[in-house]
Amino acid sequence: MTRLPRQLADLAHMLTYMLCHRPDEFGLVLSADGFIPVKQVLQALTGEPGWGFVRRHHLDQVAALMQPPAFELAHDQIRCLAPGPARLRRPDATPPALLYAAIHPKAHGRVWEEGLKPPPEKELVLAASRETAMKLGRRRAPEPVIVTVQAQAALRAGIALQGYGEELFLAPALPREFLQLPPPQPKDQARPGKPPLPLPAPGSVLLDLSNLLQPTPKIRRKGKKGEAAWKAGARKLRKKRGKGET
Repeated sequence: MTRLPRQLADLAHMLTYMLCHRPDEFGLVLSADGFIPVKQVLQALTGEPGWGFVRRHHLDQVAALMQPPAFELAHDQIRCLAPGPARLRRPDATPPALLYAAIHPKAHGRVWEEGLKPPPEKELVLAASRETAMKLGRRRAPEPVIVTVQAQAALRAGIALQGYGEELFLAPALPREFLQLPPPQPKDQARPGKPPLPLPAPGSVLLDLSNLLQPTPKIRRKGKKGEAAWKAGARKLRKKRGKGET
């Protein structure tokens, strides 16, 4: 076997564990022939302490330098060759009562209304623990929304749930009735980095305070420009007296 530089040798060991033995531990679901998008592998490595430095060219170097070859890169896909991909799918696995998914906040409203739907020609990836779901969700958003899946209820309703490794379950679309998640925040209250505005209590009356923010209009007084009010008043009084005398 070719002797690799220390950094690449460590990466080769990590990739072997990730792609051949425990992809489920990293939230990765391999295709039937063992391939996985390079982008997903890099995202998974970024979430692991000490592996955030890895880029595509590091994977290219490992695949090119190892003899005999241990990895195959085909365009934007990668797979492990030796040993071959593990048989990770477990169709007969019984799911726990609850499974978890983490969604992007932008999808919150849609999931609340329509349920969970997988990407085209793919399956939903559900985690056996909230911690694993949160770890996977943070690859897409800093603060994902956790969705709790009533797995046993979905199973009784005829929805197929398939085990994948030790950490994951795969599922088709899940209707809203089997999901638990917090209600989405109204759009007019969505203020990044700020707490939501309080809703008015039932029966309360909202006051329109907009007028208080307008500048007070100036009162125009009759008289000569720049003349004090008391002088204008005295002049007016003299005119009245003059008219009375005539």
